[in-house]
Amino acid sequence: MTARPTSTDAKMKLLDRLERRFGRFAVPNLALLIAMGHGLVLVMSWLNASQPGSADVLQDWRLQGSEVFAGEWWRLLTFLFVPPGSDILFLFALYLFVVMGGALENQWGAFRFNVYMLVGCVSSVAVAFIVPDQAVTVGYLGLSVVLAFACLFPDFRLYVMFVFPVPIKFLAWFVWFYYGVTLLSGSNWLDKLLVLASILNFALFFGSDILLKIRSSKRRQQHLRQVAREEVTPFHTCSHCGLTDKDDSQMLFQYCSRCDGDHEYCQDHLRDHEHVVEEGEGLPAG
Repeated sequence: MTARPTSTDAKMKLLDRLERRFGRFAVPNLALLIAMGHGLVLVMSWLNASQPGSADVLQDWRLQGSEVFAGEWWRLLTFLFVPPGSDILFLFALYLFVVMGGALENQWGAFRFNVYMLVGCVSSVAVAFIVPDQAVTVGYLGLSVVLAFACLFPDFRLYVMFVFPVPIKFLAWFVWFYYGVTLLSGSNWLDKLLVLASILNFALFFGSDILLKIRSSKRRQQHLRQVAREEVTPFHTCSHCGLTDKDDSQMLFQYCSRCDGDHEYCQDHLRDHEHVVEEGEGLPAG
């Protein structure tokens, strides 16, 4: 896979400085570790469900602001490993998270991928405190990884059932569509805020590149319109018959030295026209 280059601006310089100072604390293979944590918690949940009276690990590890305020601070960390689902679709999504997260880490390095995930986690924690009576999941954080992957690897194709190729940009468009529906529909405030939280880390990493691309596209469109106008507007026009260089590209045009002002004529009328004078009647060419 070949990644699309990104701009080097103040944001990247800041990341460079942070990496030089804190890079040694980066956790490698973060996506794989999170996925393994999901798998472990899921197995623990199944085992506890088979034993009546045992604690629900999913319930005890979910991030809920009211429980954190009550002293259960570990939820600030354990929610990362609570799977948002348990069906076959979730397992497929978990596989994609590992693949895409690993690709982002290979492209950026462990530290920058850690920062990307950290921003999403911190914003999710903030949402948990804003809506303290509801549990926060990491599903939207996983979707932000899809958006980042699609931005860096726009030509990647995902083979559904190992047969049907689906361009990754289609999946990204679906995520944006889902985000839009969530924000505009009657969904609860928790989902709306989690959408905004998952967009935050994407915007911090790719916002400047997207704006630069939009500006470049506008400049290119303006240039194309200017070129189109120049192609339509004739450079030479015969003052007698109106023939232009667009009508006959082989025709030669020349200004008449005996006419007042700037008057040019085609070769057919250079010596066959009335001279333009400031006073009096026009004089025949001779």
